[in-house]
This record gives sequence, C-alpha cells and structure tokens, in this order.
Amino acid sequence: MLWNTYASCFDLVAGLAPYQDMLDEVVAALDLRPGMRVLDAGCGTGALEARLAERHPGVEVVAVDVSPAMLARARRRPWSVSPRFVAADIDDFLANEKGRFDRVVSVNVIWALADPRRTIERMTDHLAEGGRMVHTTPRWRFRFDVIVVRHLRRARGVRAFLRALGLLPALAVAGLLNLALVLRVLATAWRDRSRWQADGLARLFSQPDLGPIAIRPTYAGQGFLVTCDKKTEPLVWREP
Repeated sequence: MLWNTYASCFDLVAGLAPYQDMLDEVVAALDLRPGMRVLDAGCGTGALEARLAERHPGVEVVAVDVSPAMLARARRRPWSVSPRFVAADIDDFLANEKGRFDRVVSVNVIWALADPRRTIERMTDHLAEGGRMVHTTPRWRFRFDVIVVRHLRRARGVRAFLRALGLLPALAVAGLLNLALVLRVLATAWRDRSRWQADGLARLFSQPDLGPIAIRPTYAGQGFLVTCDKKTEPLVWREP
C-alpha cells in the first residue's frame, strides 16, 4: 500500500512551515470547546491530534486512518492523553459508527476518497445538529515546490537554513510518492476534478443539512480550507 510507504516520510511534509500554518488554521476554524467530540477522518501520523492535545486537551478525539504504518507512527507520539486511534477505511468506519460528533475534520483527505460525495454525506449524517465540518484539500494545480520554498524562507539563521536544505532529497521522495497517489486517483476519476477545485468543492458540500459553505485558500495558496455547519432543526410552534 502506497500510504504505508508514504508514512516513512510524511512527518517531513507535516513539519514544513506552510503545513504547520494550515494546521493552525484548521484548529482555529474548528472553534472547539471542552467536552466536544471530534472525528478526524484520515489522521495520518497524528499531526493534528498533537495540535489538539496541546491546545484543546478537554476534547475527545477519534482519529481514523486506513494505513497501519501511519497509525503506528501516530501512536508512538508522547501522548499525555491518547486519542482513540482506529484502523479503518473512513467509509467503513462511518457505516458502523453509532455515535455523533460535534466536529468532523480532515486534512488533505478529500482528494483521495473513492467517492467524495458519498463520504461527505456520511460525515454529515454523523455530525450533531449545529456541529461543524472543517476540511482541507489540495488545489488542482498543486505545486509542492511553492510549499518548500515558503518553508526555506521561514528558516531563521544559517544552521536552520542548511538543515532545511538537507531535507530536500527526502522531500523530493515524498513529492514523488504523493504524485503516485494522485495518479492512482486520477486513473479512476480523470474527468472529475471537483475535489480539486473551489466550485467543485462547493457542489460536493451542497447538501440540505449543511449551512453556508466557506471556502478559502490555505497551505501557501496550494490548497482550500472548507468550513460548513450542520443546520439545526427549526423550532415549530404548536398551539397548546
């Protein structure tokens, strides 16, 4: 499985400054409060979970990923209170999960789904009334070099810059693996670019139960951040 191979260098990508900025934007958009239940659909090596544990230790996090290698790395992080990690395809998990979540989030996962509309519908079904979904996903003309250059510009001092330069060979491998994953998706969805375009994402998230959809750039302009809330049932006045 390519995702298991990708796990060996994924933390290098997640450590890049634009990726870290994107995580900050995701956490802010989630607007979390203590006691909330959060589903991370496609948690990878647990980069978002680490952010949430640091800034919102009072929330319950269920982190799902299909890659055993990604989850193994996530579980090895030094957790004070570990999230609940689940090894499963997100569609299978949602089909069997009985509970609901106050927040549903994914970081660069939408593009890799077999059927994004179906999965988003299932996520919506498991979202509590008034709950929120926050997703990031790369744009169609994604440029990994822009991410790397932005990271290098943020390096402070000669040592930090040289250390960042030393990561370039490994980052090149990560970029090639990511390209292979994209090509695998395109092999079955070449004509459907909705998951990589703002207007296509708006259509994917246009569902009766979801409120206004906000889409804005993230990841140094190489991705989109999508935010939408689940509508609450209107109060119906009945004469006593």
